[in-house]
Amino acid sequence: MRSEPNDLGEAEANPLALVLSGMPEVWQRLLEEHVPDSYGRCVACRNSSTAGVPWPCTLQVAAADARYLTLGPGELSGELSDTACHIAG
Repeated sequence: MRSEPNDLGEAEANPLALVLSGMPEVWQRLLEEHVPDSYGRCVACRNSSTAGVPWPCTLQVAAADARYLTLGPGELSGELSDTACHIAG
């Protein structure tokens, strides 16, 4: 569900990211909680029966895209890596 460029080279946002972009308190919390552990798995996505999913998980990607949609590229202060922001520009 990552945001990818469409056939015209324009960015098409992840639908979940579009919804989350209107809820900054939600995407901020998702970014705080969905972080990698020492094995590269999402800490928030694990449960008692699994070790978790590889990071970045779907929710982290959607939250990072929502942050980008909300703040734009000029407001992100270089803290994002290529894996943290998936909207092509």
